Amino acid sequence: MKTILLVDDLGIDLMLTRMALEGYQKAYRILIAHDGEEAHRLLQASDVDLLLLDIKMPRVDGFELLERLRADGGKPIPTIILSGSGLAADRARAQALGVTDYIQKAVDYSTFKDELKASLERHCLA
Repeated sequence: MKTILLVDDLGIDLMLTRMALEGYQKAYRILIAHDGEEAHRLLQASDVDLLLLDIKMPRVDGFELLERLRADGGKPIPTIILSGSGLAADRARAQALGVTDYIQKAVDYSTFKDELKASLERHCLA
């Protein structure tokens, strides 16, 4: 069973993403973190196959978490950014930090769900 760490500070976004993941045929072990600091601790203690990461969070944001992970020098973890930001600068920074994919959170849940599924399939996780 693949383990996914879902990192987001908004409860509604956590719930909707978790619902999307649970709607697929494949079962996942889903870990939850509410900011980058909590995610960093979980990543040190758990074997995670995929990181689903928001970038705008309090305390430690997604970009800072990615920088910490790079500095740690551990095994790279495939990372999909799930963000409300459509800014080209955020996409470019995410790409420079080695993210696997970038999905802008859509107002339409079915669009978001389809984009997440397509991303998981591209990375052999769906």
